[in-house]
Amino acid sequence: MALAGAPRTEWVVTNSLPATNEITFEQFLKEVAEANLDYASQRYNVSLAEAAVAAAKVFPNPTLDLNGGRDVTQSGSQRLPSTAGAALTQTLELGGKRKYRILGARQSYAAAAATLDGFLRNLRLDAATAFADALALARNAEQKRQSADYLRRLAETQRARLRAGDISQADLLQTQVEEQQFHNEVLTAQADAEKASLALAGFLGRDRGQTMLIPKGSLETAARQFDLSRLLAEALRNRPDLVALRHTRDAAQSKFHEERANRIPNVDVGAGVTHSTSSENSLAPSPEFNSVGLSFSLPIPLWNRNEAAIAAARSTAEQTQAQLQAAELKTEVQLRQAFTAYLSAVERVGNYQSGILRDADALLEAKRLSYQRGQSSLLELLDAQRTDNEVRSSHNNALADKAKALIELQRAAGLWDIQF
Repeated sequence: MALAGAPRTEWVVTNSLPATNEITFEQFLKEVAEANLDYASQRYNVSLAEAAVAAAKVFPNPTLDLNGGRDVTQSGSQRLPSTAGAALTQTLELGGKRKYRILGARQSYAAAAATLDGFLRNLRLDAATAFADALALARNAEQKRQSADYLRRLAETQRARLRAGDISQADLLQTQVEEQQFHNEVLTAQADAEKASLALAGFLGRDRGQTMLIPKGSLETAARQFDLSRLLAEALRNRPDLVALRHTRDAAQSKFHEERANRIPNVDVGAGVTHSTSSENSLAPSPEFNSVGLSFSLPIPLWNRNEAAIAAARSTAEQTQAQLQAAELKTEVQLRQAFTAYLSAVERVGNYQSGILRDADALLEAKRLSYQRGQSSLLELLDAQRTDNEVRSSHNNALADKAKALIELQRAAGLWDIQF
């Protein structure tokens, strides 16, 4: 017997592609859209909204009434009359109730579809951010491995030079300490890179949970040019969350109109047929006969005119309008902040690529040659090595910040145009 809350064995979400360690950005996003479990769950909201539209179109069921009776006031051998009849009653909705109910359901469906679109867009942007982090941390780990390899080779050279009497024991010890320190930094960088790679699997299906994905791509992307005024206009018009809020506002207004229409009572219209048998009693003899009838019934709205529901619907409609205005304001502020952050990130990367990287590499190479010739001390060489590593790590971080700033700018603008 299955435990309460245990997953059902027959439940299946779209599987990911066959397991592979290396994955490109395009392959990763394709798997996210196909296999992400949160997105699979969110899709049911659209199905539920679609079912609500179908339910809103359904007419009230008619009512069938069967009846019969017999005269029991007379007894004896006289034939007593009896009756049998059937009536069908249908409720007619007046005042446009059905129209507003269907309109509101359709608007809620449109809001659900826009919300799902926004969920997928944000999911892809979150996945892109995780991919950028994984790329940057992998670059940092590789950079530290290269430095550690150089220090390992330097330590081997130092041991040979110590045996030849060219350096002191202190220089060898200093080199070994630096080598071990860089080795520890490599281990830390590799752990960070592995954690970032494992985090990518969290965006995919269950089949990917045990796979460490290795992102393949480049953070070296060209700077983009954007027109802020155009971004603002497109964001306010096309961002899925704002589109969903507009549909939600419209649905609330339709609900308000529906509640106002509910003040008009519905009418029950019926038609019936009754068959009466003949009667031969001495008091009231009658022949066999059939009769038909029509009926109309409606409540009289003396005490309840639906004022409370109308007031609640009006407040909800006004609230959704205020929520939309607040979201539009936040969108504009968010977009301006993201635009400023992206320009700053682009400038930082440009500063590194315009001279800092070249100068750090040139300084390191010069110190290596100078040390080999005996013109520089070991401490100067190691200091140059540390500076070069810090500059390159900062450059990698700046590249990741630039990529993530672009992602946040496109999130704020409601765009999607990301490549690594």
